[in-house]
Amino acid sequence: MNKIVDKIKKVLLFGFLFILFLYKDLCFLIPLALLKIDYDKLSYKTQLLLSLASSIVLILILVLIYHKYLKEKLIDYKKNFKNYFDLGMKYWFLGLIGMCFFNVTIAIFSPIKEANNEVLVQQMLNQAPLLSFISATFLAPFQEEMLFRKCLGDIFKNKTLKIIMCGLIFGLLHVVFSLKTPWDLLYVIPYGLLGASFAIMITKKDNIFIPITFHMLHNGLLTLLSILPMVLK
Repeated sequence: MNKIVDKIKKVLLFGFLFILFLYKDLCFLIPLALLKIDYDKLSYKTQLLLSLASSIVLILILVLIYHKYLKEKLIDYKKNFKNYFDLGMKYWFLGLIGMCFFNVTIAIFSPIKEANNEVLVQQMLNQAPLLSFISATFLAPFQEEMLFRKCLGDIFKNKTLKIIMCGLIFGLLHVVFSLKTPWDLLYVIPYGLLGASFAIMITKKDNIFIPITFHMLHNGLLTLLSILPMVLK
């Protein structure tokens, strides 16, 4: 009975945090509406700053809920940094290879050549490179790892099921909100493989800071590669 209650609590917690994640921008949209400020008339940088502020609010909520866990795992991460970094590098590299393989395969054999999510990210980088870099490199990885690897992962006792579900939902998240055609669903595979590689990291060593580190590293490197041509022009 206690196990069932514990499972229900974990599912409800994930549901609560997932809704906060999806609708976190309401924390500034509602006040703007009450003040009769037209969000659409704000500059893109102002809109992005407000979005970053809402992400920080969500991060603070996550830290408040998981502060004991985070403190314990941070100490453990510092003590075992080399071993954890080596493990994370191995699985990140495998996930990256899988992601690249399927991205190329989808581009060759389907009508779409790039994930719509990547197109949206490029648009953000073009309009506000620094703010987009901060969001993609630091804020998004922490939120997504805490939500989709820690909170969601805690629901599943079976390690294989945990890896599959954490990867699948992560992949869907990066596709469904920019979905234009059924072909776009193919990109669930490369995103899902990367998400699964992050899930393997925490499954192996039960430390959320391993996937957080490599998610930040992944996003940071890709974002820098996108920004550099703009800077060098």
